[in-house]
Amino acid sequence: MRSWITVLVAATCGLSIAACANSGACYDRTRMLPDERQILTAITHGQAGRDLAAAVFAGDQAVVRQMLTSDPQLRTAHVPPATYPDFAPDGQFGDLLTFAVAQCDTGMVDLLLQLGVPADGAIPGSPLTLAVQARDLTIARQLLAAGAHPDQPPGDPFRTMYSATLKSPEAVELLLAHGADPDRRDSTGTSILQTAVDGDAMRSAEVLIRHGGDPWLLGPDGVLPVQGIAEPLILSTEADEAARQRLLRQVGRADRPWPPPSPRDVRRAVAEDRWPISDTPAALVADIKAHAAQDRANPSG
Repeated sequence: MRSWITVLVAATCGLSIAACANSGACYDRTRMLPDERQILTAITHGQAGRDLAAAVFAGDQAVVRQMLTSDPQLRTAHVPPATYPDFAPDGQFGDLLTFAVAQCDTGMVDLLLQLGVPADGAIPGSPLTLAVQARDLTIARQLLAAGAHPDQPPGDPFRTMYSATLKSPEAVELLLAHGADPDRRDSTGTSILQTAVDGDAMRSAEVLIRHGGDPWLLGPDGVLPVQGIAEPLILSTEADEAARQRLLRQVGRADRPWPPPSPRDVRRAVAEDRWPISDTPAALVADIKAHAAQDRANPSG
């Protein structure tokens, strides 16, 4: 049963709480956003959490201010992330800032920040990760100016940047300008630049390289970003193909072979100590050498 606050918020907007929501007007229609109905069934802090989330979705700053001032612990209200093998329903994710970001509500974002909601969110990285996927980066700039970390969340090192690379080079530029690491790796040792190249996001790859991303950075199985740049790809946009052509004129190095060697050849070079590994995690080097031993055992594989 909804409390009087939830009902009052609904009444001020029409027949349903969602009637007054901005409905993610600054997002592409294909972008999955927090779904208020799903949020209200799963958010923490009981009825108070539900009332507060409803007020955020409704844009009711007076209710949000009153509730957070009365009970600061509500600042951490969020939907607990599902853990494998469980899956949350579509739209059932996020925290207070994420809900405001999804509504494209700059005023609510400002209010939550003023009332002490952390700029990284109760689920670190969730608000900024959604904000960089918007058509307008205004809220992403708000969060970064308030101290949101461009490389959040710690346990998933470049989910925010990954979302940015697939959205726009402008979003990538924004995160890098606020200190994101252009060579950051995930838990497998794959760099964000490799991920951009694998996603055919060559304009984003170009931005990463311009900010110091290494196209020759050694990744799992001997894969290098430069291999994907050099391949004769058929990209989805002319702009990305133009970026790839520009990169081809930049990524060659006097101390590396051209065209870039295959992953198998790189693995062999690593195993024979003919490839620089000073900037490569030791566990990744060990995995590459183990793979090279398998290559030797199966030369036709």
